[in-house]
Amino acid sequence: MIVPPAIQDILLKAAFAAYLLTAACFVLQSFMPGWKWDAAGNIVLRAGFALHTMMIGIRWFAAGRPPFANMFEALVLFSWSIVCVYLVFRFIARVPSQLLAVPVNILAIIFMFIAFQGDRAIKPLMPALQSPWMSVHVMTYFLGYAALSIAFMMGGLYLALSARKGIPASFVSLIDDIAYRLVAFGFPFLTMGMLTGSVWANAAWGTYWNWDPKETCSLITWLVYVIYLHLYGFKGWRGKRAAWLLAAGFLATLFTFIGVNFILPGLHSYGGG
Repeated sequence: MIVPPAIQDILLKAAFAAYLLTAACFVLQSFMPGWKWDAAGNIVLRAGFALHTMMIGIRWFAAGRPPFANMFEALVLFSWSIVCVYLVFRFIARVPSQLLAVPVNILAIIFMFIAFQGDRAIKPLMPALQSPWMSVHVMTYFLGYAALSIAFMMGGLYLALSARKGIPASFVSLIDDIAYRLVAFGFPFLTMGMLTGSVWANAAWGTYWNWDPKETCSLITWLVYVIYLHLYGFKGWRGKRAAWLLAAGFLATLFTFIGVNFILPGLHSYGGG
């Protein structure tokens, strides 16, 4: 059975539209608190996530391999991971959807929009990518990246609101705490991604570490979040200092994920994650 590429395109665009509509619902909720826009937004978000998941599953089936092999697929997966982390984290941490929904949808919309500009052709995997470690390595990294990206958005929200008069200190403190909990949630995935990548590297190239540009940048990103967790948890770094450190971590994450592929080509130049 061959799945027409048009179906993938329709599903992805429908998911994109759903995320746009979700963001609009939560914005409307802030202006019309008496209405149930947030409830509608959560329903639309779940529908969009289901469509997004179907698209990835169909592409996986059509390609006969995990759909993580190029930048288009990586960006589609990254945006999916962002929404996935939101749904799981909100359930575990019991965080109000009003605080996270708009930042999450903004991230998903941005990365999906960038993905739309990429090459959607399904191509065979390079030999080095044909490994059972690929799915574990990519998925754990992307779930970690997603949580850390949402944490960055919360840090930016903290900086924006803390500068405004009339915002309760308890409210901005809650945003700071949620950002920390997101990093604590995502950091184990980031660590697991690096460890499984090392095992995969040993299987593919005969060594656990090559100091390849992407490996080096991954280590730097990991260290930034080690510093953040240490300073926040043990040195009392809160508020603006923590938020700016999250911004540095996000820039490192973004460079590791995308920038290094184009600026510092190496053994990972074929991949998007």
